[in-house]
Amino acid sequence: MTDFVQNNTSQQALDDDLFSLAPRHPDSRLEADWLFLYNKLPPDQWFAADYAYKTSGWLKVHTNIRKRQRILTQISEAYIDGEFDWAEYRSQILKRINMHILKLHQHHGVEDDGFFPEFVSMYPALAPAFEILGHDHEYLNALLDKLQVQNDTLARSEVEDKAMAEQLHQTLVDATDLLSQHLTDEEDLVIPILGLRQG
Repeated sequence: MTDFVQNNTSQQALDDDLFSLAPRHPDSRLEADWLFLYNKLPPDQWFAADYAYKTSGWLKVHTNIRKRQRILTQISEAYIDGEFDWAEYRSQILKRINMHILKLHQHHGVEDDGFFPEFVSMYPALAPAFEILGHDHEYLNALLDKLQVQNDTLARSEVEDKAMAEQLHQTLVDATDLLSQHLTDEEDLVIPILGLRQG
């Protein structure tokens, strides 16, 4: 009888789990208590007709960030793998890095100075979650500053410097890892706010 009850309890837990929504990122730092809006507007509805006009702009910005980051990493990998010579590598990556850094700083500034405080005023219970995102911006900005210094060095380096290129590549990898975590956590938090707010 005890085994039957335990089995039933285990099955019920599994059944409940099938219907409980979880953040999309496996290492999400968002606590269950912060997902009350995400549960009302899960990802499969973000592009539905009722919400897309409010959510698609933010998601498009994030898509472009991911795309630029991926292209930079691919160029860097191509050089390390011997697919580009030094001149081609520099011509492909220098301006792209400058533009990527500029756009990311602009994006973070708009969020830190405008959107995030507005969202916290709407939902004070989410303040700790937005604090995590704000700390991410600090870490990302530090990585971007490091990347800018490396890119400036690359711009002055007419003579091939593989060690420096490998250091730059590692910074790109570190930024990619943090961005992957950050953007997904941010979307799970922000997109439901955008989709569900009035106006």
